[in-house]
Amino acid sequence: MLALRALTKRYGDLLAVDSINVECKPEEFLVVFGPAGAGKSSTLKMIAGVLAPTSGEVWFGGRSLRGVPPEHRNMAMVFESYSLYSHLTVAQNITFPLRARKFPEPEVRRRLAEMAEILQIGPLLDRRPGFLSGGQRQRVALGRALIRDADVFLLDEPISHLDAKLRHRMRAELKAACTRKRATVVHVTHDFREAMALSDRMMVLDHGRVRQLGPPAEVYRRPTDEFVAAFVGDPPMSFLDVRVADAGERRLLQVAGGAGAIPAPPALAATLERARDGLRIGFRASEVRVAPGPAPGAITARVLAVETLGPRNLVVAEVGDQQVRAFAAPDARYPSGSGVGLELHAGNVHVFGNGLALHHPDAAAP
Repeated sequence: MLALRALTKRYGDLLAVDSINVECKPEEFLVVFGPAGAGKSSTLKMIAGVLAPTSGEVWFGGRSLRGVPPEHRNMAMVFESYSLYSHLTVAQNITFPLRARKFPEPEVRRRLAEMAEILQIGPLLDRRPGFLSGGQRQRVALGRALIRDADVFLLDEPISHLDAKLRHRMRAELKAACTRKRATVVHVTHDFREAMALSDRMMVLDHGRVRQLGPPAEVYRRPTDEFVAAFVGDPPMSFLDVRVADAGERRLLQVAGGAGAIPAPPALAATLERARDGLRIGFRASEVRVAPGPAPGAITARVLAVETLGPRNLVVAEVGDQQVRAFAAPDARYPSGSGVGLELHAGNVHVFGNGLALHHPDAAAP
């Protein structure tokens, strides 16, 4: 089992990785997800042994890997920069790990043919890296890692440079190939759909800190804070500042600027007695209904733009000075500048207090 114990990396005064503690289950596909500069690649390189941690340790199989060089860790890594041998052909690059381990030639050819088919690079096998596109080089680097047997596969943005159609296909091929290897996989990406599609568990990093770790559906539906809620999702979650208002025996969450209000979720009654300031509601584009023109009980908004997405449209609107997004039917027409109503209710909003999650809907489908 792979385990990171208080793993920390500093570059001078910059804390790139801040005391990560996580245990990967055997054969787990763990996705490290976060924005640029979150510490994703540094974490991967410390696991591989090509970067020394400032403090903390990487453990595998019940022993610390401190002082164990990369070549003795039995880990295969795909670097974001490809790191191909320029003087070797594609076929020679991919099969290099096997030939270095003296694999029989028939087995080398069999595995090469399998990789070439999976990665769709059969016509490229006799070329050298200098004559390949960025996406082609990326597939060669991925093939060189996956062709060998390893205890852990470390994948740093392995399909980020592929075109959209091939990237979609490669997600399925990559997950299937890694499942066949029966190895632990740590996969770094900044792409939400890739993280959701591939991960058994998702570790969300921000400025070197783990903001949330869990199954992808749980991270999406029950984010621990506003950062995770906004970053995990496409389009991102929308937020509105609210304050608690009393209406007889009911409590309302009043949107800043008087644009409207919704009943407070009953489960929050006790919490709202203590936390009346710093409150925001959040909602996914799928968790709100757009009504043409002002509607009773709806939050008043002004349309900025409508983006056509094929099976549905995305309405981008303003509530005061806050921008929100909501899905609408593909034939819906909302002219820019027109007024609409956003229909929300207590059952489909997330509530945050001072950035931390206080309440989630019982069900919120991606």
